[in-house]
Amino acid sequence: MKNNNNFHDHFLNKNNVGRTLNTVKSLMICTLLLLASKAMAQNIITVDNNPGSTATFTGLQAALDGASPGDIIYVQPSAISYGNIIINKAITLTGRSHSEPSKLSIIGSVSVRSSDVTLKGLNIFSISHNTSGPNPIPFVDLSIFDCAILSSASFGIQAGVAVTTANNIILRGNAIFGNISIFNDAKNVIITNNIFAGSSPLNIYNALSTIIGNNVFRFQSSPITFNNFDAVNPVILSNNMFIFTFATAGSASVNLNSGSYTLNNNLSYEFGGGNVSIAGNGNITQNNTLANTNPQFTNVDRLSTQSFAGSSSYNPGFRLADDLSLQAGSPALTGGTGGSEIGLFANGFVYKPLGVPRGIPTLDVLSYDPSVPKNGNINVIIKAKAH
Repeated sequence: MKNNNNFHDHFLNKNNVGRTLNTVKSLMICTLLLLASKAMAQNIITVDNNPGSTATFTGLQAALDGASPGDIIYVQPSAISYGNIIINKAITLTGRSHSEPSKLSIIGSVSVRSSDVTLKGLNIFSISHNTSGPNPIPFVDLSIFDCAILSSASFGIQAGVAVTTANNIILRGNAIFGNISIFNDAKNVIITNNIFAGSSPLNIYNALSTIIGNNVFRFQSSPITFNNFDAVNPVILSNNMFIFTFATAGSASVNLNSGSYTLNNNLSYEFGGGNVSIAGNGNITQNNTLANTNPQFTNVDRLSTQSFAGSSSYNPGFRLADDLSLQAGSPALTGGTGGSEIGLFANGFVYKPLGVPRGIPTLDVLSYDPSVPKNGNINVIIKAKAH
């Protein structure tokens, strides 16, 4: 048995590699079952649409339809999208990662029509609330952790709706490449510790009950535009970073449009060497901004185009060495409100750039014998890692 500071094991008496890899999948499922053993009412359902899959469910919507409220569905990584889905019961969907190369759990559009929904470790095209279906509103408790959102997410139904249709929404630890809309019928929305990598990250219709803090807004050109459609209340932005990555030095701008804003202890920086301005057509109040200040990330590569500091679109899976924690001596370590940290890692939070969800172990095959004689022994080395 080999041990390189990882958990290794040898699987014996298997006739072929395919059966061994199925054993690895079975071990992963058993591990997940152990994690849920304290919640006896929960079932863990595995869905796998890879060619040759022997899972009970190869379609995610079929797995959702067959699940009971409170169940956990593990979405196996696959190069094939699981397509669009409707969630109309309390459920947890967990994937392998949102950006780990060759290990993505990919979903199309997600329509949320229930309370008590959790999404983790998924690569999602879009998310929205929808009141069609049997469940009464408001939909309470939607949690989105360690996911990639490629196009858009909207919470609540639409502007102008008087009743509350969605309540208690948390977005944390995500990579968001499109825009987020918080409609006025969505209440108590918390948006923290995310990377936004689009030009128009937030459209806010209900600023009073929306918290936006410790995010990083990154874009390779200018401007980054926010919209506040709440006619009464300011959008409050605290302990965030506004980062630009121009190919050459240029004038970057954060545009705060269509309403009032209060900015507390944020940081701005342009990796190309230019200056960042913050302006808009509404009332803007700034307090303790670290303007044009290098955050001193632990490891980014300005010369690698899709690195966080590169001049092209950000791809978390492109440069795996990227580390957006802060070096000792970074002004952002104590530049936040009350001397707290600005950015992703505040309050002990550990941002996972590839979106491997917390609390779910991963198993990887490190090596195996490509061929063995009939009834011979096949040696497989696997690595297990907690998250």
